[in-house]
Amino acid sequence: MIRRKWNPAAGLAAQALLIYIWLTDLSALAGTDTYYSVYLLCGTAALLCLWDNRKGGRTHPALWVFAGLFSLAVVMGNHEIYEPASLQNRLNSVMDLLGGFCVGYQILWCMRRRLPLRGMAGQRKHPGWVFWGVFAAVAVIDLGYLVFAHYPGILTTDSFTTIGQLLYGHYDNTMPYYHTRLVGLIVKLGIALTGDINVGVAMFHGFQILLLATAFGYTIMTLYQIGVPGWGLGMAFFVYAMLPYNIVYSITLWKDVPFGASALLLAAAFFRLLKHVGKAEKWDYAVFAFGALGLALMRTNGWFSLLAAAILLVIVLKKEQKRLQTALLAVLVVTGVMIGPVLTLLNVPGTEVTEAFAVPMQQIARVAANGRELTQEQQELLSQIFWMDKLPEAYDPQTVDPVKFETFRYDQVDFIRQNWGEYLKLYVSLGLRYPGDYLKAWIDETRGYWNGGYFYWIYTLETGENNVGIVPVTGTNPIARLYAAWFRFAEKPAAFQGLYSIGLRIWVLVACCLICCLQKRKQWLITVPVLILTVGLWLGTPVFAEFRYAYPMILCSPLVLLTTVFDTISQ
Repeated sequence: MIRRKWNPAAGLAAQALLIYIWLTDLSALAGTDTYYSVYLLCGTAALLCLWDNRKGGRTHPALWVFAGLFSLAVVMGNHEIYEPASLQNRLNSVMDLLGGFCVGYQILWCMRRRLPLRGMAGQRKHPGWVFWGVFAAVAVIDLGYLVFAHYPGILTTDSFTTIGQLLYGHYDNTMPYYHTRLVGLIVKLGIALTGDINVGVAMFHGFQILLLATAFGYTIMTLYQIGVPGWGLGMAFFVYAMLPYNIVYSITLWKDVPFGASALLLAAAFFRLLKHVGKAEKWDYAVFAFGALGLALMRTNGWFSLLAAAILLVIVLKKEQKRLQTALLAVLVVTGVMIGPVLTLLNVPGTEVTEAFAVPMQQIARVAANGRELTQEQQELLSQIFWMDKLPEAYDPQTVDPVKFETFRYDQVDFIRQNWGEYLKLYVSLGLRYPGDYLKAWIDETRGYWNGGYFYWIYTLETGENNVGIVPVTGTNPIARLYAAWFRFAEKPAAFQGLYSIGLRIWVLVACCLICCLQKRKQWLITVPVLILTVGLWLGTPVFAEFRYAYPMILCSPLVLLTTVFDTISQ
């Protein structure tokens, strides 16, 4: 019997063919509503990596897991193009699962082999100049937009809820209490000085601009000090200072903006302390504490991401970095008291119970919208908390808001608390009976946070009508027109879609975290807080692709990517 040796060229050709099939099946002509340019970017990178990996080498089971999850995410995120479940569509889904696996595996294998690249830290001097240069540039760009294009800033419904609470003194934690108080401190100062609420709001946006400028300058200074070359620093500056969403967010009154800035400051300081970057350790500890406070207080789920980071710090670092562990634990204790006992003493109501159950509500609504059969007991239990006749029409696969605001019976919240066991049993029993409905409801509600990217609004340039005295002034001068022209240019090309893709940023974060873990580089710990926030979006997001909800991950991804790509050399 003649045994034929495996032909490596045949293996390369087979994988290249699977990647090609994956790219063609996912094209816009096939019906995907995702940013196809993101898939094209990943597929092209995979083909290049396939050639680079042709000589083989050591692999690791973790790469297979990542590749499998990546492939599964893409196929699930595009489940409509594989429906109905015909033989051809099933064959297409299998081929795309294999092609997606090749894409994820080849890219990650190449990253593991090639990274990190050598930095140039030993040649870097005067990092303070870098910080102040970036700080000044960002501040000028954003303040110019505030003064010449959108004074006193951009406010939406959430913004006016915050303004209303601070003006009338009726607080609740739906809009995070401490964010509202921070806004109130600055806005009321502006009112006291000038008697004009518009000045107060503009002053807060000025503070927010300086906060973002500090975070961006601090991050790019860190990258400079570890030896990231000039082109990498330029890319980071472009992303942080020039992309429209960062400019617009700097003058938008949302909790998500200081929350994102806090996450970036925390990650950068965390990295500096782990890798002993620079000589100003005391300042790094101060920045670390400031970022941790902001992350814990600006949004209610931030505290839990810090808790996860603290647990991993203790497990992974053990007796190393005792001061860092102590600082993080101190922040956790202080902020735990502030968001627990202090708010209770101040009689600040918590968030509505529905805020935590967006995905379960969508899954139940999908069952009702599909006209599935319910038992008499299930019908009665659901009728206690939903207006069942409105549920099928209200269901929107991409957001829970219609179900939450049009069909949920808020007068029955106490009934749910008293009978939570019955409703848990109901939720589980419906899921076991209609698992397909539950899975598709979860996919459609969350896929913006784990798939390639979607055409969905990122920011608004309108300030709505209000009764609190905000008078927006939209500039028509040459400088305002220059900003508008730049925004149109930066948002139009398909080649730039990856910069606006939440899912691509998540893939980058996970890949970098895994590479650093496999290489035993403990800097993977800096990704933990934002990855925990990401998991929270997978479990309870109210909207399928809300860019501002993912803002911490968006801001941290350049830092994580560049510190993974380039070796870190302490000075």
